[in-house]
Amino acid sequence: MNKRATLLSLVIAFGSTQALGNSSTIRAVTEKSPITEQSERDPRGGAATRFVDRVLHDTQLPYRLEFMPWRRGYHHARADKNVMIYPLARTRGREKDFHWVGQLIPINYYFFKLKSRDDIQVSTLEDARAYRIGVVNYHAHHELLLNNHFEQLQAVNSNAQNLKKLLLDRIDLFPISGGGALALCKSTGIDCNQIEPVLRLDDISGGLYMAFSLNTPDDIVSKARESYQALVANGRHREIFQSRLNSIELFNRTWPQVHSVRTHQ
Repeated sequence: MNKRATLLSLVIAFGSTQALGNSSTIRAVTEKSPITEQSERDPRGGAATRFVDRVLHDTQLPYRLEFMPWRRGYHHARADKNVMIYPLARTRGREKDFHWVGQLIPINYYFFKLKSRDDIQVSTLEDARAYRIGVVNYHAHHELLLNNHFEQLQAVNSNAQNLKKLLLDRIDLFPISGGGALALCKSTGIDCNQIEPVLRLDDISGGLYMAFSLNTPDDIVSKARESYQALVANGRHREIFQSRLNSIELFNRTWPQVHSVRTHQ
């Protein structure tokens, strides 16, 4: 791990010294995933955390970054003061539940299946109801399926668990973003040619964002938005996320049939 990654890990673990013991400290919460955490297998990962760290640093407000299971972080972001959550899918159902700061990356979500499972046929969301589906607790796709009264859901704490369960024939489908699937295969060492997208979930596709809890003071939200816009304007945003943005082209090369994949509307 390089010096920069080591320094960031210390920031994540302990926060800034001025933040300790300060009740107005911003808590930036997220889960461990390829876009939030670097690893030996994926040393260029963690782009979202690097960017959020930069945004909050430039506000000159005290803050700390925390990893936790998504369900717990989502609960804090819905209930507590001064909590930022990322990367959060911006859906119609969530629009009024958060103060939205800015988009991290554009995103499309898909149901994925094993390429070898020709018996699985999914042309509509209703078709998917017949199958065992792996979800991550309170991710946007979990909320979508709960709202549509799906029953065969198996909730876990990470997409890595769902991918392994798919390979073990313990689930039939699991939803994940295109770029997220590629990053997940890289971080786990699993060949992405074993899986394929079968249905795009348009209701939750759009973008992953940084967002604050509703009871966060307006001045904190405004400072974060100003910092975000400055980093977009000076090109730092694109620089940090360039690898992830390039994954869109890689996604199309890995699954050239993606343009004919049906969409859920």
